[in-house]
Amino acid sequence: MKVLMGMRNRFFQEGMGMGSKKFIHGDAKIPSYDAEYFNFKAESEDFVKLDLNENLVIDANFIKNLLISACENIDPRLYPPPRGMLALKAISKFYGLDEEMIIVGNGLDELLDIIAKAFVKGGANIIIVEPTFSMYDFFVRLYGGDKLEVLLKPDFTLDVERILELRKKASLLILCSPNNPTGNQFKEESVKALLEEFKGLVVIDEAYVEFAKYSVLKWVKKFDNLIVLRTLSKAFGLAGMRAGFAVSNPSITESLRRIMLPFNVNSITQKIIALVLENWVYFKKQIERIIQEREWLFKKLKEINGIKPFPSDTNFILLKITKKGLTSSAVKEQLREKGVLVKDRGMLPLLDNCLRVSVGTHRMNEIFIQKLEEVLEDVKA
Repeated sequence: MKVLMGMRNRFFQEGMGMGSKKFIHGDAKIPSYDAEYFNFKAESEDFVKLDLNENLVIDANFIKNLLISACENIDPRLYPPPRGMLALKAISKFYGLDEEMIIVGNGLDELLDIIAKAFVKGGANIIIVEPTFSMYDFFVRLYGGDKLEVLLKPDFTLDVERILELRKKASLLILCSPNNPTGNQFKEESVKALLEEFKGLVVIDEAYVEFAKYSVLKWVKKFDNLIVLRTLSKAFGLAGMRAGFAVSNPSITESLRRIMLPFNVNSITQKIIALVLENWVYFKKQIERIIQEREWLFKKLKEINGIKPFPSDTNFILLKITKKGLTSSAVKEQLREKGVLVKDRGMLPLLDNCLRVSVGTHRMNEIFIQKLEEVLEDVKA
């Protein structure tokens, strides 16, 4: 036992100890993604959860019943269909896409990981348009790539000219449209111009596209360099199931498929993906409800002195705290003390003093407005 304990201690001292990188992969510059977890029900009377863009408008019992149905006839002793094949066939049928054009992942995070493994080589230059979803930067750094940062214009539109200036230096361009956290979908002509002029790969994350005006999914057959990412976390309320897919031309998806783990999506998730797509009529109505609530919430926020909301094409709204004496971090903490959870985005470029709030049920949105007004009133002008 003493020998084993000595070996264990030596392992941690040499491999994981002070300053040693023997057993540690990566770079100290890689930012960790720290996700907060709160152990309470989404419909809790004590908290209004509007911080992670989850879809809480969908009826929980409806989703739970689909989950129960998904579990029927599944034998957990057996491995799931490889590479999400059951879900892939359902996605192919629903969207009218060839199966060869699709890969299914354990959420968009896994798909980003696979893309980075395949195309982000050490020293590769990757254009990321900021401010945006932090996991793009995470995976680029994780696999040794160099980020070429291009800021959005002050009105949050794409700086197409600046991106194209860097095109000869970069092998990959990552866009989030509609963009998280600004909330806006980029103009169709701007995105198309980039696809036509940028010769490397273009990844477009459409996590929020069901709440927006258009999709580039149909462009995959026209542009060989396009990869489109989709998730079922937002419009379909499956954040806890980890379900996403990527669409591209078959040569790219085949390259990605070769480095995927064989059983990456569990049996229950695959089955529930098929079930939610079969129930599209229900989900379409919930999307329409969210859009209506978003417009109501935007209007209410515009009426509040000390707040500047930005138009949104998503299931969240970005807002700027303009009242003197208040910061976005302070407002976030005061809202939390009052039982409302929102996301502080004030540390990101262009987003000084900005918060991001998810669109919830009408009751949740009303509580948020009430508590936000209380926070603002507590500070003397």
